[in-house]
Amino acid sequence: MTAPTIERTQRGAQHIALFLAHWAGGHTVSEEEIIRRIVKARQEAHATAVAEAGRQARAAHKKATRLRRSAEENGGLVPAQMTALATADFEARRHDAAMSALGEFTMPVLDPGHVRHRRHRIAAWRCAILASPVAGVLAASWMFSGNVFLFSVLGGVGACLARGDKPFALAVRAVPAELVAATPLVLPIASASVVEPGDEQESELVLVDSGEWRDDLRLYVEHAVAHADLQGRAGVHVVDLLNGLQESGRYLGFTKSSFPAKLRDAGLPVTGISIKGDNQLGVRYDQLAKELGRSPRLPAHLVPDLTADETALAGEGSPFQSPSPASRQTA
Repeated sequence: MTAPTIERTQRGAQHIALFLAHWAGGHTVSEEEIIRRIVKARQEAHATAVAEAGRQARAAHKKATRLRRSAEENGGLVPAQMTALATADFEARRHDAAMSALGEFTMPVLDPGHVRHRRHRIAAWRCAILASPVAGVLAASWMFSGNVFLFSVLGGVGACLARGDKPFALAVRAVPAELVAATPLVLPIASASVVEPGDEQESELVLVDSGEWRDDLRLYVEHAVAHADLQGRAGVHVVDLLNGLQESGRYLGFTKSSFPAKLRDAGLPVTGISIKGDNQLGVRYDQLAKELGRSPRLPAHLVPDLTADETALAGEGSPFQSPSPASRQTA
């Protein structure tokens, strides 16, 4: 091979390698498509849960109605039927409560970690697909003949030579129209084009992660841990933090087993902590102070007012005088 041919083959190999890395890394899938697929999967799971709860509730109501009708016609029920009626009523109430708790589907709060995890899954699957032909060639070369490997190498070199100086267009594929139609709650991501002064961007950003949720969560945990320290406790359990948030209507989709990961995503230290003999995951005061680089602060309305005590204990002439007996008695 002459020098120009070798150089052309090398450039072709670089272009093919860049294309394969771009495809195998999942970079052909846009962030908007990943977000829409996550939302669609959760929406379908929510719809399935509502449908299943409704089906079981209807079956329980139907069974209870049939037993009550039988009681009216026969003048009562035998003990086994009475037990079945009580069970049917309980199941009906339980599934009705489940349907009420599920309610309408709402947009989940997503952060870059969700998108990154889904992209890693796509990349792992594509890398497995990409590695399967290589493994097949190596296995065939080992089991049958080394000519398989030789012909594969020659074919690869020929592909690189044919590609030459023509780079691939490393683009991101468009979001499928059916996916956009199935996720109307997700706003389209704004394009990366330059906006001139005075021009307005037509599309809006997806409301997934502005960083505010992380700051709000850290502030809430800081206040809760500082309040616990004021009461003489070493920290706060995760379940207590979650209960407080859910009482105000936040983080309703989390449980005590899934919420620690959310705290760690916000950069909060989560570890085992024993409070009044109960050892659970929680946030310790000393570890949070180390993370913040300062002592956790109380909210303004919980800061104890010490000015009245200082006025009562201090003398009138000098702040360093000992309080008089009358002042002690008043304090």
